[in-house]
Amino acid sequence: MIDDRATRSAPARPAAVLWDMDGTLVDTEPYWIASEYALVAEHGGTWSDEHARAIVGFDLRDAAAYIREHGNVDMPIDDIVNTLLDDVILRVRDKVPWRPGARELLRELRHNGVPCALVTMSWRRFAEAVVDALPDGSFDLLVTGDEVTNGKPHPEPYTSAASSLGFAAKDCIALEDSPTGVRSAVAAGCTVYAIPNVVDIPPGPGYTLIESLRDLDLATLGAAAASATRTRRTLAIAAVVTLVLVAIIAVLATRSDKIAAPPPPDIPIDAWAPYWALDIANPSASAHGTWLRDVSPFWFTAQGATQIVTAANLDGSAGDKLISTAKSKGARVVPSIFDGMPPGGMAAVLADPVQRAAHVQAIVSFVADGHYDGVDIDYESFAFSDGRSTWDATRASWVAFITELGAPLHAAGKTLTVSVPPILDTGRNGDSGYWVYDYAAIGPVVDHIRIMAYDYSTSEPGPVAPLDYVRRAIAAAKDAVHDDSKLVLGVGLHGYNWPLTTDGTCPAGTATGRTAVSEASIDELLAKRQATAVHDAVTGEASFTYQATFQDATTSCTQTREVHYIDAEGARERVDLARTARLGGVALWALGYDSPQTWAQIGSLAAPANGATTTSVSGSTPATGSGSGSVIGSGSTGSGPTGSTAGTASTQGGAASTVGGSSTPGRETSAPDTSVVTSNVVAGTAVGTPVAE
Repeated sequence: MIDDRATRSAPARPAAVLWDMDGTLVDTEPYWIASEYALVAEHGGTWSDEHARAIVGFDLRDAAAYIREHGNVDMPIDDIVNTLLDDVILRVRDKVPWRPGARELLRELRHNGVPCALVTMSWRRFAEAVVDALPDGSFDLLVTGDEVTNGKPHPEPYTSAASSLGFAAKDCIALEDSPTGVRSAVAAGCTVYAIPNVVDIPPGPGYTLIESLRDLDLATLGAAAASATRTRRTLAIAAVVTLVLVAIIAVLATRSDKIAAPPPPDIPIDAWAPYWALDIANPSASAHGTWLRDVSPFWFTAQGATQIVTAANLDGSAGDKLISTAKSKGARVVPSIFDGMPPGGMAAVLADPVQRAAHVQAIVSFVADGHYDGVDIDYESFAFSDGRSTWDATRASWVAFITELGAPLHAAGKTLTVSVPPILDTGRNGDSGYWVYDYAAIGPVVDHIRIMAYDYSTSEPGPVAPLDYVRRAIAAAKDAVHDDSKLVLGVGLHGYNWPLTTDGTCPAGTATGRTAVSEASIDELLAKRQATAVHDAVTGEASFTYQATFQDATTSCTQTREVHYIDAEGARERVDLARTARLGGVALWALGYDSPQTWAQIGSLAAPANGATTTSVSGSTPATGSGSGSVIGSGSTGSGPTGSTAGTASTQGGAASTVGGSSTPGRETSAPDTSVVTSNVVAGTAVGTPVAE
């Protein structure tokens, strides 16, 4: 008799796995979108992310027809398709953007003999360019958009793939990332896993939503295939089927935390409000304040353990107006305190238990005396001034400080927010980002961690906050904190203007280094230079180049300059990233850098503001520090900053800045490029006057 025990104990396997390509196997949707933008722009039309998302998953000819109609591209359908294909294939040959977990799952399936087919609406020559980058034999079959009569969402692509492999579609697993593809696979009768990428997929019958291909393995797919087979059995064995399904559900329950719930339709919006941009921030708060949850006045610096100082150049009446407007709109006022001490100064304060306790008390008193709703701690010297060799010691002091500060604030009904540069993984090495802030340790004791995921490029031209960098920062923060509601993504509304070349001798005093731009100022620069900005769907930012001539009576020079900035469309993309990642909010850097286009893009994603307005205390005046260099704090003395730096180069986007500076951010200014990594102040102002051109 044949011993079939090994056969009986083998895990269930799907008959075959049918893979979508764009957005599922490879993250080429940004390549397609970038190519669409370029093609439409070349023909003088206009394109948008809404249009781009509308055709995700389409048959290429259907997508081309849509582009011709909505993008004003006067070309034959197949010419549009081939133009897009040529561009995307070039990008793929330069770099194949594999989706997380895709190659690992494919390798496991092939190692175990599970047939795989690629079912894509891209044409064969593109699909082959992708498959050529995989080991031989990775796919048994390619079904492409130029070889089927009916493209997705028609079931033909999936029924054709299954039958060509010798199976019924109902016995196969399909992996898809778009609503169009999901409808095709469900209609074919496949067991379908939906892995949303560029376009959200709402929950629905006939498919299972998951966050990543990393959540799948052979055992999971086999169990799903077995489950689908059993549900099709006759009613005569219904009782047996029920028992088996219960067992399968128990197995899958171990992975239930991986199943994605639908993301919320909107997300809370916070914003920093730097004193140097109050001329724009105040009207913006008045117009859009009902969309804001927390507003953080950005004009306070810690000058010592017990000294919290206001910026010398703060217009006190404008600061008071910002706070009053925020409260009247229902927003909470959560001022930021920036580290204004020399390098190593704040680390020394926090390392001394006596000074640390005094500093905690000074902050608690500051919040109480100002009748604020909480405080935002923005201590960036650890990251950008003190040196990595100090991080091990500083990390422990920082965690103790935040823990000791959180207790009295929470006891008083106040909130504690920290603004910190990003981590990139949960390790503590040179590739881990700014691990000195120990997200995991402070997560349980703070209300919000604002992730300043911008200023990726500062010393040389490049993207300010490329989307891949932002995604990595979000993923690392989620891994560290384990409570997504505490994470708030910092979204920059700014950028930088770099010199590329200089010919001649520039007049003395001319700004020839890096300067700052913002969404509020960029249209003026574009008009002045007669330039056209191009949005890059891969980085989620806009850029352009121009030439500027500077001259006086005796000297002249011509510069070629390159500008990269997060435009309104890019701001929306980042807000939407935070929303789909189910974070607790976003924080805009900054009020005063925004434009009407900003709010037109992000307004539909903004959650309603706090339900009740903050009650003001009769007879009190918010502690905006109307006098020059006001000092607030227990036992504090001294005059505060007098227009010099009240903090070192930091990270809130813009040219190298100083708290206490005096110019308008986001315009060409006379400050030289400091070539330092930044924070909420580097993304801020430059001291000087607009360049005379």
